[in-house]
Amino acid sequence: MDPWWLHLLVFVFGYVTCQTFYFVKSTRISLKLIKSSRIIYLLMMTKTLENFKFTEQTAIMHLKESKCTKEVIDDFIVKMNDERESFKKNNIEWIYKNTPSTFRDIIGFDDWPSAMKYLMLHREEAIDFWRLRDD
Repeated sequence: MDPWWLHLLVFVFGYVTCQTFYFVKSTRISLKLIKSSRIIYLLMMTKTLENFKFTEQTAIMHLKESKCTKEVIDDFIVKMNDERESFKKNNIEWIYKNTPSTFRDIIGFDDWPSAMKYLMLHREEAIDFWRLRDD
């Protein structure tokens, strides 16, 4: 007599093994997506700060051309620096706020300087994001 329960056990073992490998693979992909999204977000923020600095320099040039006093220009520079620092702080806080609590310990940075170190650590992935390749 053929033991039907043996066939059932082999099927259940195969099913559980398949689901386990699927779970491990999807977890690895999810972690990679989270890491890549952080890198892309930081890249966008650095590009935004670059444009912010260009705008600041253009505004200072226009203030000087319009014969504004040095106090007005200095006040403008101080306000722009405060705005830039606030922008950096708010963006790092946004990353923490929008990262699920399960993954917060793997973010890799907690302020702007450490975020830039993180970006430099993963610069190859950042460069590959901007590069168009025919693979």
